[in-house]
Amino acid sequence: MKKLLLALLFVALAGLLAVGCTPATPEEAETIVETIEVEVTRIVEGEPQVETVIVTATPEPESPQLEIFHWWTAPGEREAADAMFAALNEAYPEIEIIENPVAGGGGVSHRVVLQGRMAAGIPPDTFQTLGGAEMKAYVDGGALEPLTDLYEELGYADVIPGPLLNAVSVDGTPYIVPLNMHIQNILYYNLPLFEELGLTPPTNFEELMAAIEAIQAANPDMTPLALGTQENWGAAFVLDSILIELGGPEYYVSFHKGEIDASTDEIYLQALDRLGQLRPFVTQGHSSLTWDQSISEVVNGNAAMVIMGTWGIGAFKSAGWEPGTDFGAVIFPAVPEPYLLFHPDGYGLAVGAPHPESTLNWLRVVASPELQIPTDVIQGGLFARTDIDPAEFPDPIRQEMQQFVADNPGNLILDQHGSIAPASFSNEYWIVVAGFMADENATVENTAQQVQTLFETYDVASEAAWYQWP
Repeated sequence: MKKLLLALLFVALAGLLAVGCTPATPEEAETIVETIEVEVTRIVEGEPQVETVIVTATPEPESPQLEIFHWWTAPGEREAADAMFAALNEAYPEIEIIENPVAGGGGVSHRVVLQGRMAAGIPPDTFQTLGGAEMKAYVDGGALEPLTDLYEELGYADVIPGPLLNAVSVDGTPYIVPLNMHIQNILYYNLPLFEELGLTPPTNFEELMAAIEAIQAANPDMTPLALGTQENWGAAFVLDSILIELGGPEYYVSFHKGEIDASTDEIYLQALDRLGQLRPFVTQGHSSLTWDQSISEVVNGNAAMVIMGTWGIGAFKSAGWEPGTDFGAVIFPAVPEPYLLFHPDGYGLAVGAPHPESTLNWLRVVASPELQIPTDVIQGGLFARTDIDPAEFPDPIRQEMQQFVADNPGNLILDQHGSIAPASFSNEYWIVVAGFMADENATVENTAQQVQTLFETYDVASEAAWYQWP
C-alpha cells in the first residue's frame, strides 16, 4: 500500500510540475487558462482517494531584459536618455536595459537601421518613433501592437491633449505612449545681444528682416540667422514658419496633406520667395552643419538667432547657456495668433517583441511624471501630460508654452516632420527645400514644380487623408 501511495503521489506531483514548470512562450502564456483541473491522490481515513482539484498554471517568467532602440545621442538628448533609463531602473530595478542608440540625422539614420531589423525578423522590444504618419507607417506595416488596454489601465487619454492623442492613434486606437511634445516653430536669440541693440524678438517675417538688418549694421561679421541642413529638414522648418504666417493653420494643414497645387499656389510661391530672401543672412556652408551645430553657431557668437524645435533648449543648456539669461525664445510666428507646430516622441510595443512584459512596464514608466519631468526638463520638450505643473520647468520659456498648451489645446497642429505627410515624401521634400536654400540660382517656380511632382509621386493627398484638423 505504501508503494502504491508513493507511486500515485509521484504521478500527481509530476502532473503538477509539468503544468507549472514547462517554459511557455509569451503567446502561450497569454492563452493558458488561469485554472486547470488536475487529479491528485490523498489519504482519507487511511485509504487512498483520487479527487479533482483546481490549480493555477504559472508560465515561466520571461527574462527581465529590455532592448530600447532610440536616436537620442546629440547634446541634451544623451543626458535625457540617461534620465529616462534612470526612471526605469528606479521603478523596475530587475529589468536589464539593452540600449541600442543610432546616432545621426535627428532619427533619419535610426529609421534605416530599424527597418533593416524589422525586415530581418529581429525587432527590438521597443523603439522610438514620432507620432503621426511615421507611427502610422509602422502600424500599417504590422510592426506595433495596440495599446488600448494600457491606456485604459493608466487613464492616459484623460491627461494628454486631444491633438496629441490623435497623433498617437490610428482609427481611435493608440499605438505609442508619448513622453513629450516637441514644438517646431521656436525662434531662439542671443538675449544679451538683443538687449544691447534694443531689439524686440521678432514674431513675424517683417520683424525678422528688421532684426536681421539691425544685427548686420551693428555686427557685420555676425550671421543673423544660423542654419544647419545636413539632415535636410532645417530649411523646411524655416519655411513652415513662413507658411503658417502667410496662410494660417487651415492652409498649413491642407498644404501638407497635398490638397493644394504647390506649382501654382500664390501663398506657397510667396513663402518660397521669402525663404529665398533669407539666403544672404544664414550660415554659409549650412549644408555641412547638423542641427546641433547650428545651435553651436549661436553659442560661439557666430550667429544671433536660430529657428529650431524645443529640443534646442537642451542643446543650449548642454553648452552652458541658460534660458532667460543667455538666450531667449519666442513662438515664431505669433501672428495672427500663436499656433504650435508639434510632434511627439513616443515608444510602443513591437510586434514580436522578445520581452513583452518588460516592454509594457517600460511604457508604464514612459507615461509617468517620474520619467517625463526629468527627461523633458533636460531634453527640451514639453510634457505630454497636462496634469504636470508647468513650474516643474526651470525656465520661463517652457513654463509659458506648457501653460499655453493647457489653455489652448486646439492650437496644436502636427508639423510636417514626418507627421502629416508620409515620411517617404517628407524626406524628399526636405532635400528639395534644402537645395533651394543652398543654390542662389534655384528659382521659386522650378522649386514649386518639384514639390508638386513629389506630392503626386507619393500620392500625398491619399496617404495623408487620415489627418484631420482641428
